[in-house]
Amino acid sequence: MIEKSKFFIEKTAIDAGIDIAAELVELQVQLARWQLGWANIWADDAQRMKVAQQAQFLSERVLKMSGLLSELVTSASQSS
Repeated sequence: MIEKSKFFIEKTAIDAGIDIAAELVELQVQLARWQLGWANIWADDAQRMKVAQQAQFLSERVLKMSGLLSELVTSASQSS
């Protein structure tokens, strides 16, 4: 999953604005760090919890950057 996420970021960042592309590259680097240390992360409950929390935060950040949240809000308000 990490490898696919890194690949997706690589393809997506090309079409993104400079600020978003920079954030996506930082995310890609973080994913690579996790990938390299995955055996140690998985073996340590505290590290695994920390990565889970970071992943949740980063996932929410990417969702906000995508604009999908604002589209859902706009669609919901137009339906009312």
